[in-house]
Amino acid sequence: MIYDEVISGIASHPELDVSSIAISSKEDIAAIEEKIKANQSQLIIAVGNRSYKLARALTNDILTIAGGISGKPNGIPTVSLTGDPAPAFEELKRIAPHIKNIRLVYNDEINGWWYSRAQKVAGDYDLKIIGYPATDMKDGVKLYEQLLEDATPKTSAVWIPLRSVVPSKTILPLLLEKAWSKKLAVISNNPSHTKLGGFIAVYPEHKKMGSQLAEFATHHFKGKDIDRIVGTENLNFAINLRTSSHIGIRLNAKERARFDKIFPTQR
Repeated sequence: MIYDEVISGIASHPELDVSSIAISSKEDIAAIEEKIKANQSQLIIAVGNRSYKLARALTNDILTIAGGISGKPNGIPTVSLTGDPAPAFEELKRIAPHIKNIRLVYNDEINGWWYSRAQKVAGDYDLKIIGYPATDMKDGVKLYEQLLEDATPKTSAVWIPLRSVVPSKTILPLLLEKAWSKKLAVISNNPSHTKLGGFIAVYPEHKKMGSQLAEFATHHFKGKDIDRIVGTENLNFAINLRTSSHIGIRLNAKERARFDKIFPTQR
């Protein structure tokens, strides 16, 4: 259903005549290339991590664009599942204007692009981005411990990247426990983290992400000078009201209505 929404967004672009190729787990590169050749494709948009990995193995010289992937782009122009920091920062400051710094453990290869983009736009939202660069999982766990020690209640927020050198299942229990005791806001790109006790999550609106992906792809096809990797600009937001109340943020009915998902589930 998510792929259908993304493809619908791509197909809405007036300059694209879209043919959809669904890939089964048994199909090899030769079969996929034959379908691309039969469609007389001039541009390939690989949606999702599996399609992206297969697209990297293609032997043709057709321009390939990746969209909806969570990992590092490896040179292919990409619209990442990770949200662009600007709309995320705007929403954060709207509901929590007292937050002044965002701290995250990141890896330069995996999400250094997001860190650089966040640094660039943070000043527009009266925010400071404090990064802890990690090289491997062991290093990352130590840096999370350091981050939690450095963070200050009320003014600091902790950002969990969508893909990290430290898997979220490894660090999330410690992170949520320490953040709760210290009354820190935890922000994530995964709504399930908000369900488990994080403050807010930012995640893509899939049809609009498809529209952005189509525009991004046509710009690259025309040779326009734009970034090789960008975050999703149209975002949904989830919030945990129990956590927000715990850290001193209470929202009225109108403010709560702005969110796409609310935890704990409202009855």
